[in-house]
Amino acid sequence: MSVSIQPAPSTAETIARLARPRSGEAPMRTSVRLIARLAYTSFKLRYSSSALGYVWSLVRPLALFGMLYLFFVLVLLRGLTSSRVNFPVQLLVGIVIWTFFVEATSTATVSVAANADMLHRARFPRWVLVVAAVASAAITLAVNLTLVAVLGLVFHWFTIGVQTLWVPVLLLELVALALGLGLLLAAFFVYYRDLGYIWEIALQFLFYASAILFPFSLVPAHWQWLVTLNPVAQVTEDLRRALVTDQIPWSATLLGAKFALPLVAVALSVVAGWLMFRRLSARFGERL
Repeated sequence: MSVSIQPAPSTAETIARLARPRSGEAPMRTSVRLIARLAYTSFKLRYSSSALGYVWSLVRPLALFGMLYLFFVLVLLRGLTSSRVNFPVQLLVGIVIWTFFVEATSTATVSVAANADMLHRARFPRWVLVVAAVASAAITLAVNLTLVAVLGLVFHWFTIGVQTLWVPVLLLELVALALGLGLLLAAFFVYYRDLGYIWEIALQFLFYASAILFPFSLVPAHWQWLVTLNPVAQVTEDLRRALVTDQIPWSATLLGAKFALPLVAVALSVVAGWLMFRRLSARFGERL
C-alpha cells in the first residue's frame, strides 16, 4: 500500500491542539485547518527521509513514462499512431492522472486504520483523515502537472484554446471520484483489512481498462462508449482532448445520449462513500 498519514509524536500533539475549536470558530473551519495541516504533514513526511526529497514526486511518473514509452510507443504501437495525435504526450498526461488516482485512493484506504492512535488522542470528524489523504495526493498532482505544463509550453506539446478551460473542471471531477471511493474504501478497510489487497488488484485491472497505455482510437468503435463509462478513462481522454490535441473526440461525442453516465458514477461514489462512512464510523473505536 502507499504511504499513509503518519505524523511524528510532536506533530500528533499539534494535530490534537488544532482539533480543538478556537473561541467562536465554526466546526467546519476547524476541520479545514486540520485537513490542511494533515495534508501538508503527509506530503512532507513522504519524502523527508529520502536523498532526493520532493524530486521523487517528479521522478516516479517520469520513470514510468520512460519505460512505457520505450516498450509501448516505440515497439508495440510503432506505426499505429500519427504525429498529429502526439501520443507520447497523451501517455505522459495519462500517467500523471493515474498516479494521482492510485496514490489518493490507496492512502485514503488506510488513512483511518493507520491513524488509530491519533483518533484516540483527539476528537475530530473521522472523515478529515480521508480528505487529508486525498488532498496530500492532490499536492503531488499539482507538482506533477506544473512540471508537465512547463515542459509542454517550452516544447509546444499542447494545443491551447477555449477547450483548455475544461481542465480545472475535469480535475475537480477526478478529485471527487477519488474522494468518494476513498471514503468508501476507508470505512470498509477498518472492518476488512483484506480490502487493501483487493483494491491493489482492482487498480491493476483499471489501469488497463482506462486506456492509459494506448490511444483511445485503437479501442474498437463499438466498445469505445463502454470504456468511457469508466470515469477515470473519461477524465483522462477529455484531459488529453483539452490539452494535447484536437484530433481526438470528447467522451461526450462517443457516449452520445449516455454522456452524463460517468458524471452520475462520480456523484454516486461521493454520496455512497459519505453515507457509508458516516454509518460505519460510529463503530470505528471498537475496531481500532
